[in-house]
Amino acid sequence: MCSRPGERGFCYNRIMNEELAARARRIKMVLNDVDGIWTDGKLNFFLTPDGKVEEIKSFNALDGIAVMLLRSAHIKSGVITGRRHGTTLSRARNLGMDYFYQGFLTKLGPLEDVLKRENISAEEVAFIGDDLTDLPLLEQVGLAVTVPNAVQEVKDAAHYVTLREGGAGAYRELVDLIVQAQGKMSGILTDVRHSRWTRPPAPEMQIITSEEGIN
Repeated sequence: MCSRPGERGFCYNRIMNEELAARARRIKMVLNDVDGIWTDGKLNFFLTPDGKVEEIKSFNALDGIAVMLLRSAHIKSGVITGRRHGTTLSRARNLGMDYFYQGFLTKLGPLEDVLKRENISAEEVAFIGDDLTDLPLLEQVGLAVTVPNAVQEVKDAAHYVTLREGGAGAYRELVDLIVQAQGKMSGILTDVRHSRWTRPPAPEMQIITSEEGIN
């Protein structure tokens, strides 16, 4: 499946092979980490006039459209992040995501929770992450994805490594792969070309918070 026989990682080829396509066709839920996936992984802090430390996050508009694509394709979406940050929460809510798990450095709990809530199997879940805390989840899901600058252990565990970097459309690349594999992209493109593509109704996002994470 990948460029090195016998290994799961190193899938840089744009051409979707049959095993990858088969995994993508089964997906009913896409979960993602935030730092290094929706962002480039840099943490930018500034000091406010009243002495508080605040953080700035930059997100990519391509990834925003990706969530709209998932909703059009009737595929659920969710964030699992070790940090608790209002900007990320606001971004996920504005995009119309289904689940937001924050403060979870241990990520198998959120996976087990969402499988029960949605009555799906781990094989029907895609997850994209880039660091060691993502490994247990990547090793459980049906489609494990990471980015080019991820740590090597994560690349070895992934079924696919995106061409785009985190914060530069890597999440969108994953979503496009899934929607295309499921044969839903052509219909969406037809609607776009005829100005019929409207933002699907947003669900009431479920927010689950753990105290183990990082503010």
